[in-house]
Amino acid sequence: MTRIRTWSDSPFSPVVGRDDVPPAAVIAEDGGESTQVHEIAGHPGWLAKLYRKPLSEAASATLRTLVYMPTMMSEQDQTLVNTCVSWPVARICDGPHTVGVVMAKAPEQFYARLRSFDGRELDPAPLTLDLLLHSDEYCAKRGVRSDMSVRARAMLELLRVGGLFARHNIVYADWSYGNAFWELGTGAVFIIDMDTSGIGAREWIESMSWEDPLYPETTRLPLTVYSDRYKLAVLTVRCLTGERDVEPSAAHAVLLERLGHNPFHTALGKSLSASRPADRPSPQELLQTLERWMTATVMTYEPPEEHSAPNITGTVDLRLRTPGAAPPVPQNTPPVPDVVPTPPHCLGRTAVIVLVVVCIVIILLLSAAVG
Repeated sequence: MTRIRTWSDSPFSPVVGRDDVPPAAVIAEDGGESTQVHEIAGHPGWLAKLYRKPLSEAASATLRTLVYMPTMMSEQDQTLVNTCVSWPVARICDGPHTVGVVMAKAPEQFYARLRSFDGRELDPAPLTLDLLLHSDEYCAKRGVRSDMSVRARAMLELLRVGGLFARHNIVYADWSYGNAFWELGTGAVFIIDMDTSGIGAREWIESMSWEDPLYPETTRLPLTVYSDRYKLAVLTVRCLTGERDVEPSAAHAVLLERLGHNPFHTALGKSLSASRPADRPSPQELLQTLERWMTATVMTYEPPEEHSAPNITGTVDLRLRTPGAAPPVPQNTPPVPDVVPTPPHCLGRTAVIVLVVVCIVIILLLSAAVG
């Protein structure tokens, strides 16, 4: 079966009615902000998510912007959208109200048959990052390899998506172990539930075990790309170490024991401990330092035969793959640094010479006048 592109292959208009998205099979009910998520009849691979209540005018406008946003992206960013994100492709409207959204279902490669603890093979289910919040021994019992090479590959791909969101000022805010699926063979990730993302800012939302010291519950400040940097760093350090129930700083200390001092570990630590939001390294910075560490480190893994589930086999590709690579900035678009430097004010060489000559003439005239 040909894998659909999760935005470009949409068969829907940007705005559809309820009648345009009839249910074929219900995927979930009464979850979070939705009453139902169902597959759309006649359109395999596409889902309709119906909200508990119509979106506000502001939220509806943001969703409309998200639907159209890929049209303004570079080709490289569109590739990330089409392969790594369940991007909103249409608003479901009832008159003037937005009552739902259409998105792509996660491709089959992100589903796997895990083992139960008694050795039985379970039904296919999304392979989420939640599994990496456990030890290598635990993952092996479930039939999944999870040594550092596997964990690092998945985090590399996660940071690519984080960089995509940051480049377009998207505040996802909902970074969690269950909202990111992954595929073992390539380390590819797939992010879901991004239809409620903000652009520039988003209302504060509670995140159990994820409290940001710079955006605490006591202030409930609007969330920004800087709060996303913290959550992405927490997700990264916990998945790399398998340390779920400790403070991020403690997981960071465990990572130091395993990796030693290196620029990636340092940047990750700054993301977790910076005293000002803007001092937190961007996803792109974390991505670049992790890439350099992976390139410089020989990582091999040959799982014991008894731990290899039939559905989760093969080698982990540690080469920096092109399709999901951090996109280069188009040549006709100048790169945008985090902080735009102010150019020094300087005089050209000719101007300096003229100024010196003028000064000399003035001095001579003054001397003659005094004489």
